[in-house]
Amino acid sequence: MNVSGTTASTGVQNRQTDSMKDRMNLGKEDFLKLLITELRYQDALNPVNDREMIAQLAQFSSLEQMQNLGSKVEELAKAQNAAQATSLISRTVTAVNSDGEEVVGKVASVEFYGDYVYLTVDGQKVLFTNVSKIS
Repeated sequence: MNVSGTTASTGVQNRQTDSMKDRMNLGKEDFLKLLITELRYQDALNPVNDREMIAQLAQFSSLEQMQNLGSKVEELAKAQNAAQATSLISRTVTAVNSDGEEVVGKVASVEFYGDYVYLTVDGQKVLFTNVSKIS
C-alpha cells in the first residue's frame, strides 16, 4: 500500500475544498475592505450615520469572534482525534484499508500526516476514521 499517494491526493482535495470555502465566505479582511470602500465613496452631503457605523463595527467584531471560535473548535477536534487514536495502541480493531479490504489486527502504532491520522494494523496503514470495530 502506498500511503504517500493516498495522503497526497487527499491533501490536494482538501486544498481545493478550502479554496472554494475561502471564495464563498467573507473574511475579516474582506469586511474591512468593504467598510473602507463604503466610507471612501459615501455621499458627503448624506454620510453614514453613527448607528449604521456602530452596527457594522459590531458585525465585524462578531465575525472575528466566530472565526476564532471556529478555529479553536477545529483544534479541539484534532486533539480529540489524536487522543482517541493513541488510546487504540495494542487494541484489536477492524478497519477498511485504502483498497476497500477489511483488516483485523492489533494497532501497533499511530502516525499523523497533516489532518489525517493513520493506524498501523497488521502491518498495514489504515485511516483512523475507517475503524469500524474495537475489541
